[in-house]
Amino acid sequence: MRSLLLVLVASLVATAVAQAAPVNLVVNGSFETTTVANGSWVNTGNVSGWQVVGGPGSGFEVRNGAVGTAHGGSKFIELDTNGNTVIEQRFDSLLEGGTYSLNFWYSPRIGQSAATNGLSLFWNGAALASNITATGGSANLWAEYHFNVAALSGVNSLRFASVGTSDGLGGNLDDVSLTARVPEPATAGLIAIALGALGWARRRKA
Repeated sequence: MRSLLLVLVASLVATAVAQAAPVNLVVNGSFETTTVANGSWVNTGNVSGWQVVGGPGSGFEVRNGAVGTAHGGSKFIELDTNGNTVIEQRFDSLLEGGTYSLNFWYSPRIGQSAATNGLSLFWNGAALASNITATGGSANLWAEYHFNVAALSGVNSLRFASVGTSDGLGGNLDDVSLTARVPEPATAGLIAIALGALGWARRRKA
């Protein structure tokens, strides 16, 4: 009995540890897969995980230490490369009705006004944020944004759109993540029950 309880506790602890390190479901959320020389940028319309789905811009810029530095890794993107652009990533294996944590980092473009740095966020066509913006400073000023989203059946869509003045100068995006929200308190409760049972078994043996 005691050995079985020890195995149960170990299993629950391992589950809790796994929950503490959730898997990012976004493909290429930090935009690192595109080859870009240090201090340069490229204009593209399709990279791993992402594609352009709206304009008038024809693509987005993947930057590597050009006009600012990334939040994580070496690369980040700007959506207003030759006009405001909309990008999308789709998810076809989310659990219907499940709640997911959506996180990303935004920075206004260096030296540009809030009027041109806007970024909008959409989940399954619904706007979660219509105009995230700020005035740019002398370096990228990264700020984290967090939303809880619910999955529908079938394909789910995540979109980012540059908004404001469509002038080739826009806000920056980096480190996008989507992770399943796990009911950790329930697991903690099970561990407590198992530990209590283990203590009872020890007292009974004594």
